[in-house]
Amino acid sequence: MKYWYVLSAIVLCLIVGSSAHLKAQDPAVRGLAIKDGDTVVFYGDSITALHLYTRFVEEFTLTRYPTMRVRFVNAGVPGDATWGGYAGTMQQRVQRDVTAFHPAMITVMLGMNDGGYVSMTPQIDSAFRKGYNDLLDTLTRENPKAALTLILPTPYDEITHGTEFPGYSKTIDAIADDVAELAAQRKAHSEAPVFIVDFHHRLAGALSHAATDFPTLAPLLIPDRIHPGPGAQWIMAAAVMEAWQVDPVVSDVTITAEDAKVSAAARTKISDLQKTPTGLRWTQLDEALPLPLDLNDAMTAVLLKESEIEKLDRQMIRVRGLPAGSYDLWIDRKMIASFSAETLEQGVNLALLKTPMLDQARGIDWEENRRATLDESRFILSAETAQQPDPAAAEVRLQAAENELATTIYKQAAPKSHNFELRRR
Repeated sequence: MKYWYVLSAIVLCLIVGSSAHLKAQDPAVRGLAIKDGDTVVFYGDSITALHLYTRFVEEFTLTRYPTMRVRFVNAGVPGDATWGGYAGTMQQRVQRDVTAFHPAMITVMLGMNDGGYVSMTPQIDSAFRKGYNDLLDTLTRENPKAALTLILPTPYDEITHGTEFPGYSKTIDAIADDVAELAAQRKAHSEAPVFIVDFHHRLAGALSHAATDFPTLAPLLIPDRIHPGPGAQWIMAAAVMEAWQVDPVVSDVTITAEDAKVSAAARTKISDLQKTPTGLRWTQLDEALPLPLDLNDAMTAVLLKESEIEKLDRQMIRVRGLPAGSYDLWIDRKMIASFSAETLEQGVNLALLKTPMLDQARGIDWEENRRATLDESRFILSAETAQQPDPAAAEVRLQAAENELATTIYKQAAPKSHNFELRRR
């Protein structure tokens, strides 16, 4: 439907209300490619218009840097190619859907439609390369200070499925190679930063391994061969955040049991640490939240095994010097899991457990989904019902509701103190 075309869900979270600015010296933010107050525009086709990897990038940013305000704009249009599509020519799209938002960062992910769903020919290859360079030239000319994130397109999945367009995977392989080459050239000569992100080979590798490890679930990574599902889109979002040099640490704490002391801590504050007759108890206030992964979804197991997302989602706790035995970890009077003293010595990643912190992050994910629905509804009014007497009034009301929800999301993203306890069985 046409309402999926440009900016079907302009992501206006991260701009509402007064914000507490991050300190410039904050080591967690140092080196990050985006900063407080930036606008990021995602330019692409229907894979971008799904609002999955783009939303997950937002949620990655929101949970890892909850005091940072970044505006994310989704400019994905189904069927779009380097030259544009039914939503307008490339030049029109850049002016209306990118430059108008004054972005500090522009991501570009195109290619799936440029091959025409046929075998690669020299003419197709030449047209893509010219169109891609023309697009980048236009983006740079119109937004000279903006950084670019150039993304190799996702694969056409002929690994876990049969195929509707035989051999099209090789066409997309060739287009991905073109993007890698042209992006490297742009990076070498650009005055503004250029980041190169490889969706193509990461997902192709995940598909190949999952076909062996999870033969039943593997086809769900890209269910229709073209549009990646949520599990695959988390891999994509992680690739973007890794390129942007996200801090992989949610929090990291090491406690010595003998003297009930904190020997190391990062992105967290520990208070009221004390011995108990059966172990330890303390209060912990982290600076961030874990990623809102759905641990009840079978595809999350595929995601964790076939990607390295866990390396970017580290909420670690280590307890050294505990007497041998098994210990129950309780958080806020809820039993989370049991671990041996040896496992606790090595370290436990709380981000992969069903904790109150994950519950908080999952609530943010749910609210972000609602906000995207408001965005979509507002866009339908503006793009599909212009013939109505006064669609603008309804749009204003939807925008106000979205802004109100964004404020709520920021409040919900603020980390909270939690009471921890280790009890020896």
